[in-house]
Amino acid sequence: MSKITKQQLKQHEEAEQLLWGSDRPLNRHEVEFCLQHWDPRADSGRHVAHNQAYFTPVTLACEAAMYVGGNGRRVVDICAGTGRLAYGVLAANGWQPQEVQVTAVEFNPEYVRVGRRLLPEVEWILGDCYDLSVWQSLPRFDEAISNPPFGAVVTEHDTDWVGYRGPAGLTVAAIGLQVARLGIKMILPQVQTIFRYSGADLRYGTHSDSYPGYLKKFMAQRPDLEWDHTSLDTEVEAYKSEWRGAAPVVEVVSLHDPEASLLPLSPMPAISRPVCSWP
Repeated sequence: MSKITKQQLKQHEEAEQLLWGSDRPLNRHEVEFCLQHWDPRADSGRHVAHNQAYFTPVTLACEAAMYVGGNGRRVVDICAGTGRLAYGVLAANGWQPQEVQVTAVEFNPEYVRVGRRLLPEVEWILGDCYDLSVWQSLPRFDEAISNPPFGAVVTEHDTDWVGYRGPAGLTVAAIGLQVARLGIKMILPQVQTIFRYSGADLRYGTHSDSYPGYLKKFMAQRPDLEWDHTSLDTEVEAYKSEWRGAAPVVEVVSLHDPEASLLPLSPMPAISRPVCSWP
């Protein structure tokens, strides 16, 4: 994990001032600045190292969130961090509550604190996504979106209910397929997908010829699973340069399993959301 630079620390401190220097609503540019520059590495990097929380580059988050939501759909951002993907979903839907309603599930209380300040339009849930009781307290969602941790599952909760044991990315995918009826859109490590698109020589195709055992297991459990690639080459400089602490090779994919066993959750009631009115 790279250390935070003096320039990054200065920008983090500016973001802290915007966040907590007053209680006035933040405008769009201030929200974007804080999303871009509030940096957990300024707190010794402990949260980053423990859960591999290398926040999604804002540009990539907005691109990945395109075509999520609309028509009043209810979207859940799993492992939401400070809300970069949630921000992308709201922006893609014109910040209109009649177009999308977003819920964010995040384990880290400091990230939730920042997220609530930046995106009051989002319903923030402080909880572990691997905890079944969290989902049992929430109704059904239409779509899920996530840039999950990329390493091993880190949790104190029993994950047998998920029905899959493997890396955190695919475990979160398994959760998303159970809580969202239309599936989940994700930023995953390239090796956890069936694609070799980003940074690859496309003359040799976009699919991998071989899969690691954990991916074979994930797919074998879901013979009807549909993969869709968003054709974003995440290795281009515009995305790559915005990663902090790590710069993994990732793919942006959508997963949908028409035969998925959905958790027995309740239909989501209509919830009024504040309308964002930025200058």
